[in-house]
Amino acid sequence: MKILIVDDNADIRSLIRVILESGGHTVVAEAEDGKSALKAFIALRPEMVLLDIIMPGRSGIEVLEDIRKIDPAAKVIIVTAVEQDKINRRLLLRGADGIIYKPFHPEDFEKAFKGVLHNKPLEAEKSDTIEKLAAGGLSKCMLRTSDASTWAWELCEVGVYSGKILDAVKRADFGPAAASVQINVRHGPAFAASLLVRSADIEFISGCFVNGPLYCTKGLDLHEVLVIEIGNIILNALVNPLLGALKKSALPSVPMLIKGGPGAVAAGLGSCLDPELDYRIISASIAMRRDGRLARAGVVGV
Repeated sequence: MKILIVDDNADIRSLIRVILESGGHTVVAEAEDGKSALKAFIALRPEMVLLDIIMPGRSGIEVLEDIRKIDPAAKVIIVTAVEQDKINRRLLLRGADGIIYKPFHPEDFEKAFKGVLHNKPLEAEKSDTIEKLAAGGLSKCMLRTSDASTWAWELCEVGVYSGKILDAVKRADFGPAAASVQINVRHGPAFAASLLVRSADIEFISGCFVNGPLYCTKGLDLHEVLVIEIGNIILNALVNPLLGALKKSALPSVPMLIKGGPGAVAAGLGSCLDPELDYRIISASIAMRRDGRLARAGVVGV
């Protein structure tokens, strides 16, 4: 297999090269930073990229995003230190094909390769591509949102499956008091996306950017206004990479806050889709933590 090694440490690159070549693989190039990594990837199109995270210039996170834009189906394995921040490791893994921890053992590479290169049916490959695009957009959003607030935002899970709209909402399991922020794509590919939360968590979630009392205005309190804006940011992080991969222009609707439980949420999602048909559904789980308290949110794209 033809492999590109990306790491700013020359000793680590040499060690990985020895391990790979002793296993019958070909190292097509080594790169010490993000710029040279992208140049080598475009020129050589390796079958696998081994990517470090902490590098001068563009980080491994940014390089991973760039590679996904060039080739959403590219095989990328993260090679990272065990002591790296737990949340970031999980976020990175959601956007990559696998992860190898430093210090590593020679057998770690073959184990990772077998998991990545296992042959899958065409439909599974399509779902994998959608999952990677969704995970990449949401991971980037979580990292930026964590930087902009005092909260820890974590992407816990991303999956793609087939089903009906109501099944997707029930699967998110936010109970009879579920609420959602929702956008629909009408002028372009038919698409709907929703950020589901428990109604009781709206005030807590809205406090990630604003402290102090908030007041009601015109029947909609500012806690709800802030949740709508937070939902809009997260949902656009999901929608934009998918529309970009399709190379189609589209106009998402103004975000709406929907209350009334699973039935109301499903009705909103089905306003531009047929609720009786099966769709490819993107399902993600997000956690928001502050001062020992946790709020959970679900992201559904249909």
